[in-house]
Amino acid sequence: MNRAIAESGSPQQTGAALPVRRPRVLWIDLFRGLAVLVMIETHVVNTFLASGVRTEGWFSILNYINGLVAPSFLFISGFVQGMERGLTPTKPVNFARRARQLLNLLLIAYALHFPWTELGQHRWDDALRVGTQVDVLQCIAASLGLLLGLTWLARKFGGRREQEVWWTGLVALLGLSVFIAPYAAECHGLPVPLQGWVNRSTGSWFPLFSWAGFVFFGALAGAVYGLMRRAAEAPDSAPNGSPMFAFRRASSVFLFTPLPLAASAWAFRTTTYSVVSPASFFERAAWVLVLAAVCEWFVNRQRPALPLFAGKHSLALYVIHLVVISTIAGLGLPMNAIPLPNVLGGILVIGAASVGLTWLLDQARTFLGHLKSNRSHR
Repeated sequence: MNRAIAESGSPQQTGAALPVRRPRVLWIDLFRGLAVLVMIETHVVNTFLASGVRTEGWFSILNYINGLVAPSFLFISGFVQGMERGLTPTKPVNFARRARQLLNLLLIAYALHFPWTELGQHRWDDALRVGTQVDVLQCIAASLGLLLGLTWLARKFGGRREQEVWWTGLVALLGLSVFIAPYAAECHGLPVPLQGWVNRSTGSWFPLFSWAGFVFFGALAGAVYGLMRRAAEAPDSAPNGSPMFAFRRASSVFLFTPLPLAASAWAFRTTTYSVVSPASFFERAAWVLVLAAVCEWFVNRQRPALPLFAGKHSLALYVIHLVVISTIAGLGLPMNAIPLPNVLGGILVIGAASVGLTWLLDQARTFLGHLKSNRSHR
């Protein structure tokens, strides 16, 4: 994958009754879809926009907004897992299947970073460094792997102890990833493949410290959200009772609680504000909660097709848009040298091409699924 890209910033009824699969939570799809669409803009800008334009005042604001994309993406991946835990804490977990899924995600992530150029030029040290850099997909896979391991460990205790171990372990993972980050940033001398997971010294842009914290923070928020939904959906909950009222007002609570925090952090931030500092983490986490609340509020009034489609197919769209941008850059389009109007047009073209290819891939999968289903019924 191009380095400039990496630097930017998801019943049938039988004889015995089966549990009904819950419908997709649309606001999560909306949030995830908006995140991946803005990520396309971020990668195009970071790859092609002329360096001189980056010194203008408005670019710092755009850069700050773009800096919330990755935290949002990571937050959502953890939120979905946490929400499942909050809704159905005793639901059986197929640990082997989930581990295979995370391994596949990890393989996709490393495939996007395969050092073709470095290997072709026999720059072996650079090839090892580039090929083992940790990007957002690696961070998600490893963080969710730790969550899966925590769930497996908690299941060994059973009963009430299981819940205590899971919640305590999650808070511990969150605290470690956030508060150790400043010290991890100064850690050097580890083998290159391991060093990439610890800090940015080998070129990684999403090492576990403190980026994994957004996954764990999302899992914590999702578990609380799931508990609220479970209480609201309980048969004995009154229409105007406390659990239901709390769930209906969830957006307002999530919005107005973190908003003053985020605004205050923005007002008092300084030029020496370190990206690995706990203060930086909590500032961005507060804004992510605000965005989540806005999406939850908005999707109940409007259901925009494009972001919802992007959210449902976020992994495919993520991979495809990186391939499209890398292909264009590889064809010789100058990087960090394109005027702003041309970059704006490029965002539209590359975004449309990426969404179109994702749609074609989805149609192909659906078609092959129908063929397989028809053959199985013959």
